[in-house]
Amino acid sequence: MMHKKIILGIVVLFVLVISSLLLLTGCPQHIDSLYGVKVTGDGNGGAFAVYEDELGGLIYAQKISPDGKVVWEGKGVQLVESDSQFYNFPFIQVISDGSGGAITAMPSTPSSIEPENNYYVFKIGSQGQVDFLASDARVAQVVSDGSGGVIFDYSPDGETLSVIRIAANGDFPWGRGGVSLMHSGNTHQIAGDGLGGAVIVREELRYPEGAQPGETFSNGYIYAQRIDSRGQFSWGEEGVLLYATPEDAYAESPQIISDGSGGAIIAWHQQPRGRIESGSAEALRMDIFVQRVDADGNVLWRDGGLPLEINKAAEGAFPIEPKLVSDGSGGAIVIWRDSREDTGVYAQRVDADGTISWQAGGVKVASTSLNPHPMIVSDGACGAIVSYSLQEGLYVQRLSGNGETVWPESGIQVIEGEYQGYSIAPDGQSGVIVGWGVGKGMSNSEKAYVQRVSVEGKLLWGEDGIRLNP
Repeated sequence: MMHKKIILGIVVLFVLVISSLLLLTGCPQHIDSLYGVKVTGDGNGGAFAVYEDELGGLIYAQKISPDGKVVWEGKGVQLVESDSQFYNFPFIQVISDGSGGAITAMPSTPSSIEPENNYYVFKIGSQGQVDFLASDARVAQVVSDGSGGVIFDYSPDGETLSVIRIAANGDFPWGRGGVSLMHSGNTHQIAGDGLGGAVIVREELRYPEGAQPGETFSNGYIYAQRIDSRGQFSWGEEGVLLYATPEDAYAESPQIISDGSGGAIIAWHQQPRGRIESGSAEALRMDIFVQRVDADGNVLWRDGGLPLEINKAAEGAFPIEPKLVSDGSGGAIVIWRDSREDTGVYAQRVDADGTISWQAGGVKVASTSLNPHPMIVSDGACGAIVSYSLQEGLYVQRLSGNGETVWPESGIQVIEGEYQGYSIAPDGQSGVIVGWGVGKGMSNSEKAYVQRVSVEGKLLWGEDGIRLNP
């Protein structure tokens, strides 16, 4: 009996700790590692959705018409049957193929967190036909090659990065093993260059010569490399150096997008080493940096990155985890989480020539909890749509090209109450498509939904969205 009481006490304590952590984040309803739906737009107001019907169960694809009707019968087209003991949602990716179809990648083996496991890559036609493309590589990220094919990357050994292209006809123009480049860091991102190639940003970590791990800080470097449509490096052997760690700071979370002209725009956040006090010189070093590189590898903005100077304009700002989208004119719109006095999600626009366009310190998208899980997509009209979670559910807000919030101050509520694992995509008509899952707690997921929000901020697919797995 005593042992049972001890075990019960441990269980209760565990539950209380987890609950407290969730409450502290302000977001008990959204856990990235759980069940959900991955969506992409078809460019005409419709969508493709890929979802896992049951925990470790069947994975389906479904097409939704612009007026909110499911196109394929039942739950959609079955892709794989998994006996996984893990949720597959975080590992599933889907993008438009630019021709009315979609391309998706997902784990092919039962234990999807094991590094040696491979991925299936499928092409899904507009009529629901499924073409198998590959299963002999891991997939970290997937982007379009601009011609109906796909480019993806993965690190097979933690020391190199392989980049593979599959053409629309299923051929491998760069060989089945792709092209490889050095990668000794923890972070990398990929973006299509719009010309059949891709641009990679990667973080390299190196210890000073003669130093041993644990004796000193490692030096961080951020490089960008372009691979052209033939699979050849465009920017030298290592690529273009964008950032080198100063003695008193380091960089994290590099993100990349195409600049629309064969180059790329990259953002990262810099943090000072050691304790940060509001208003101090150390706090001023905590900032978001952006850089643009053209198709020839020329760095167009300030050497070392263009700082947004957030802390200069807003004392006490704590900007982290930048995400960005194209502004459609060679620049970018950047969002970040910020725990300044008015905690929330903030945004800034940088024009093609490196001019910071919106108010100093960034414009507030929404007041949120400390952990709002923001995402951003372009609205196709020089602005952006940002999603974020609150205690009440999931919201979206549209920003104009001038940095003004277009929809009501609190945003448009897409999901009321608890949900799990969401994703967003542009609808091609200045609106947004949202996919999410709903379950009976952390270990029993059961429902998948999609919703479309119009350019005016109206919910187009019913008050509660469309249920994908009736």
